[in-house]
Amino acid sequence: MRKSFFTLVLAIVSSAWMTNEAGNWCMPSVRTLTNPWIEVSGTFQAEGFPCEPDEVCPTCLTIVLATSDKTYYLVTDDGQLIEYLDTIQLGTKATVSGVPFTHGSYDYIQVSHIETDRTSQLPSLCDEWNVWYESFESFGPISFDKVVKYKLTTDTLINGQQYVKLTSDKDSPYLGAMREGNNRDIYYVPAGSTNEFLLYAFNAQVGEVLNDLYLGGFEENGYSGRVEAISDGSPRLFTIRVLYPDGMGVEPGESFSVTWIEGVGSPETPYGLAVVPTVPADIGVYTLLCAYKNGEQVYTSAMGEQYGCEYNYNPDTTHTDTIPLFSYTGDDPGSSTVDPVDPNQVVVTLKGDELTIRENSGVDVTYSLRHNAPSQMPARSHTSASDTFRNEITLQITESGEYQLLLTNPSWDYSIYGTFFYSPQGIDQTPSEEEMGEARKILHNGCLLIRLGNKTYTITGQEVK
Repeated sequence: MRKSFFTLVLAIVSSAWMTNEAGNWCMPSVRTLTNPWIEVSGTFQAEGFPCEPDEVCPTCLTIVLATSDKTYYLVTDDGQLIEYLDTIQLGTKATVSGVPFTHGSYDYIQVSHIETDRTSQLPSLCDEWNVWYESFESFGPISFDKVVKYKLTTDTLINGQQYVKLTSDKDSPYLGAMREGNNRDIYYVPAGSTNEFLLYAFNAQVGEVLNDLYLGGFEENGYSGRVEAISDGSPRLFTIRVLYPDGMGVEPGESFSVTWIEGVGSPETPYGLAVVPTVPADIGVYTLLCAYKNGEQVYTSAMGEQYGCEYNYNPDTTHTDTIPLFSYTGDDPGSSTVDPVDPNQVVVTLKGDELTIRENSGVDVTYSLRHNAPSQMPARSHTSASDTFRNEITLQITESGEYQLLLTNPSWDYSIYGTFFYSPQGIDQTPSEEEMGEARKILHNGCLLIRLGNKTYTITGQEVK
């Protein structure tokens, strides 16, 4: 471990000093055993060593706390505080606790605790985030959905560097620690690790290659990515094209994309994606609602605009249904193997009249939504809509009837499909086993159906006439 800039000689009252080997910084060695404890706020600055006119004065500088009415020279024997002051950025606002005293012509504080203004540590990033969390368990009869609140809190030292802790009110409160570099670059050390990764780089340029990227999920060796696009407007959106690491079973050069929101971070959590495409995990879906800085709301997502920063909705009238998805190879699912789709790859939900498709591989996906209107409306039967999207898209459903959704991508060797029936009252629920007795699944014209006795149902429980 490197030596401190401040090497102390303990004395009650003394004019002696010690410097570090480079002679850049030194700390007065005067101390006090009297006077009351105070807390005082100010800004860390550098000043010349405090010397009286008749004293031989060293040429080194020392760190002071400049307040509105005084400049306090800082002294301490606490090794951690000394190491902390070695790494402090000048201009940082802080509250210093300790015992004040006067020696000669100067004011001192014998420091016991330092708490910096966390917003001064990360000037290029928000400090609080509200995120809507949908657990995969919520897709059953019991809801585990909630708003997770993240915030930057107190300072910590890791490998001699000053960081700000990231905490949440869900599960383990400590998630890791962040610091900002000199170019609007944000670094992250995940909880339980001492490895530092690049989290965001808000001064990056299109075409720039970024290494040691942390995307979220589990700690790995870091990813390599290139800035693919930067949008206009405010906040700007950064699209980062990330290479799959070796050993993932993909072709060399295969990639996926992630998005950064300037000054805000990821559209999912402040520390990146909830589910990284290379690290499958059944942890649910995270969506950023709102972000804050210094107590002021500075960003609201589309979902936050619709439902509020606390996700204000009536659970008795608003319910999220998950559309079962299946994959198949070839041109017709009726003549090929059909398998359930991993929800870590694609999740399709219907909340009210909004159909949301979330795809986590970061590729361009083409959807085709086919609508079969009820039989009393034959002129509208078999209408379709299609388009291409990346990561997530939300469609508004306005007409009752059965819908068939198909998702494709040229790089896939399969297609994904699902069917559901929409009405203003929501999706009809599949009958219970007690009501159905023994049922079996069948494929008919590419659709998965449930056969019970003489009747046939869609997978959502709608009887097929």
